[in-house]
Amino acid sequence: RVEVIEMDELYSFVERKNRIYVITLVNREKRQIVGYDIAFDKSRERIQKLVDSSPKADHYYSDAYSAYSEICYYGTHTALKNKSQTYTVEGVNSDLRQYIPPLRRKSKCFFRSIETAKAVFKIFVNAFNKFALAKFLYPHLKSSFALSYFI
Repeated sequence: RVEVIEMDELYSFVERKNRIYVITLVNREKRQIVGYDIAFDKSRERIQKLVDSSPKADHYYSDAYSAYSEICYYGTHTALKNKSQTYTVEGVNSDLRQYIPPLRRKSKCFFRSIETAKAVFKIFVNAFNKFALAKFLYPHLKSSFALSYFI
């Protein structure tokens, strides 16, 4: 069981014109991605499936996107208009944009298909979570870790 999960979404494009959404669920304590989905929509049903398939948490925090308030959670849910309780997921999303070029909003780089986006994301999340776990388990060695060691 996880104490806090933060939720957020970001978007990119397939073939420069079709918007895709990446919904991420992040464990605040370990700064790991515990759930994600990539699709052409960010519907309530899609988010509910994602929450159901992720670890159970005592508290869930999200932004004020209306679908987050319409789903069922295992613990309490708080939707905020500010970033005061979603700072971890916002930081992880920033890392995603940094390391996966098609997620940069003003880039000319884009995914050719949604399958490519899912494959890239699967590989990256695996490495990112190993990196986050190493930083969590060995905080005294944190400065000697680099994400490139885990890819």
